[in-house]
Amino acid sequence: MTGADLVRSTRRLLLQACCICLLAILAVPAPAAIVADDGEIRADVARRAADIAAIVEDLRAMPSLKQATAKGQRRRALVIGNNDYEELPDLNKAEGDAISLKATLEELGFAVTLKRNISARDFDDAVDEFVDGLKKGDVAFFFFAGHGVSYQQRNFLLPADMPALDAVRESRLERYAVDAQDLVDRIYGRGVEIAFVVLDACRDNPFPPDPDTRAVRAYGGLARMTPQKGAFVLYSAGIGQKALDRLGPEDTDPNSVFTRTFRPILATPGMPAVEIAKRTQVEVHALAATVPHDQDPAYYDQVVGQFYLKAPRPRLYGLVIGVDDYGGRFDLMGAVNDAKQLSAALDAVGAEKVVTITNQDVRLGYLEYVWNDLVEDAQPGDTLFFTFSGSGYREPRGDTAADGEDRRTVLLLSGSTPIEAYQKLADDAGNGQSGYELIEPGRKLTDDIFTAWMEKAARKNVNVIVLIDGCHAGGILDREFANVSFFGAAQESELAREQRFGGDVQGLASFVFAQAISGAADLNGDGYLTQRELFAYGDQNIFHMSAGRQNAQFYPTLPTSSPGLVLVSVPHSAKPVDLETFWQPLRPEEAGKEQR
Repeated sequence: MTGADLVRSTRRLLLQACCICLLAILAVPAPAAIVADDGEIRADVARRAADIAAIVEDLRAMPSLKQATAKGQRRRALVIGNNDYEELPDLNKAEGDAISLKATLEELGFAVTLKRNISARDFDDAVDEFVDGLKKGDVAFFFFAGHGVSYQQRNFLLPADMPALDAVRESRLERYAVDAQDLVDRIYGRGVEIAFVVLDACRDNPFPPDPDTRAVRAYGGLARMTPQKGAFVLYSAGIGQKALDRLGPEDTDPNSVFTRTFRPILATPGMPAVEIAKRTQVEVHALAATVPHDQDPAYYDQVVGQFYLKAPRPRLYGLVIGVDDYGGRFDLMGAVNDAKQLSAALDAVGAEKVVTITNQDVRLGYLEYVWNDLVEDAQPGDTLFFTFSGSGYREPRGDTAADGEDRRTVLLLSGSTPIEAYQKLADDAGNGQSGYELIEPGRKLTDDIFTAWMEKAARKNVNVIVLIDGCHAGGILDREFANVSFFGAAQESELAREQRFGGDVQGLASFVFAQAISGAADLNGDGYLTQRELFAYGDQNIFHMSAGRQNAQFYPTLPTSSPGLVLVSVPHSAKPVDLETFWQPLRPEEAGKEQR
């Protein structure tokens, strides 16, 4: 390929991948993904429509979350941390875990009994006293940090005076250690409403330990338990994994890798039990991977309905961005309209602070300043909206990605140079550069920058709801975050669409999203919009309004999203638009829509 051929090819790539030709009103033929050769709807498309409808109907039948937050039970907790073992390897953080968790549980209204470095006899006495003090309808919480082993699928928690295991006959294990399953059964036998059991101990194979893990030379790591109805069991690691006591010799944090992550999540308002576990899983995995090490907390849930240790009370903040003006013939028509509608929707649901930035004010440094300011204002459990309406594209990640296999997603910001001028500048330079390389870094909100912004919110345990309404929106987040509900207008390989709603052009996804947070997505009508309700409502309407051509991207995925994670409290006065009036048949002859 000659240099001129390369330049021409790169120009075509720029114009195609940027899909900034959103201004043009294109005649898009019905794709093969929708209509089969005989004109019938493809079976997989019909099945997808039916699957979405089934999820929506299930959510309509969900019990009211208000019923789950109106409980007033007594709360009792037993917290044990064993660092100093007489014959087993000592630990570094178990005592600190117990002390820190006691403070967190007391903030959540628990009467807490704390025991540290206790013998087998004292362990038994503490358990007896705790269980005997429980009453019907109580909420019970048991936490253990220390060494644990399994034998014949029974889990044993080891007291500080546990003899070396190679010196203990199997028949004597019960004499020294506490059977975790027996403990759960005894707690539940008292008629408690719910029993939380959290075990920060290893679940690895019986090998000599590393100095920074919670394993002992034993019969096996903790095995899976099958809790009774009403019990919730959370382990600090998965089966066969080692639970890190610390990240390394220089780790000065007073808590283990698990507990330092779990404790602030536990205290976050509006977190049902399963969401606490899922969020802990994601963040512990990410933290352990920095060592590197594999640690994936596991949980076993037999809780019926949603239960909140702290009721939902999210305060709302918003950063709303809309860019129509790209300096030339690739301008958009509906992005600023999107920003106006989304800002109004956030105001209507009681947002305390909404910053709306449009057109030439949309500069990378300014966005970063505003984002950091909002994260600073927010408290754990609050909700921060980030919405972007504008152009998105994909570009190669350096020379090694010239074949196009490795691309990064970019949200294009404002600037004085028309988009089409960059390739002309590259052509005039005659040095083989592409138009991509000449777009100023300050005009690019890249996936790595955006992911770093989400990490900042994750460290503070602030909930984030993201809407990206631009082409290839699904690729802007490099990894899943447990605190981020991500709503991308289109899959990473797809284009996003604009169309007229009434007299105004708007992004399809932005219009749906605004209706969702205004109350339309509160499918069971309990006054709360949950993560799964938002995703299901968005998925169904975008799919049908685009005649199946545009498919939203969600993180977490719709099947793994939380039906009990409250994102927004919906005002009683909300009167959402019936979006079914905009649905298109799945066998369209053609569709003329603008694209982003």
